[in-house]
Amino acid sequence: MRAVICLHQGERYALPLPLVRRVTEVSALARVPRAPPVILGVMNQQGRVACVLDLGPLIGLKARPARPEGKVIMLQRVKGDLGLYVSEVFGIETLPDETTPLPTASGAARSTALGPSGPLKVIDAELLSRAIDQILEA
Repeated sequence: MRAVICLHQGERYALPLPLVRRVTEVSALARVPRAPPVILGVMNQQGRVACVLDLGPLIGLKARPARPEGKVIMLQRVKGDLGLYVSEVFGIETLPDETTPLPTASGAARSTALGPSGPLKVIDAELLSRAIDQILEA
């Protein structure tokens, strides 16, 4: 499996490459009134409005505000432009097909793998999509 490797709140994660459209810088985020903390806001993404979510709550971590030095991973989605805020993006790696289940499931992060640059948590594409849909439909 090929995956985008990112860092969020001190942990390394693998996001399956077919989910990713591109990686971009964090631009000015406009807060959405009464939105839950996981929704960091909306931003201009190539002339279109994109919703930006904090990856943290989707993988079992607390929501945190976006920092200007972070990155936004824009996802391939039929339902509109959406990005995931992460602390840093390292690049693309090929991971082994076999992964080891996490002792305790943590949101959409369900397993671990040993990539070329070390161990990381693998994000399940289907679980991530379902979690995003639940947030946006609430």
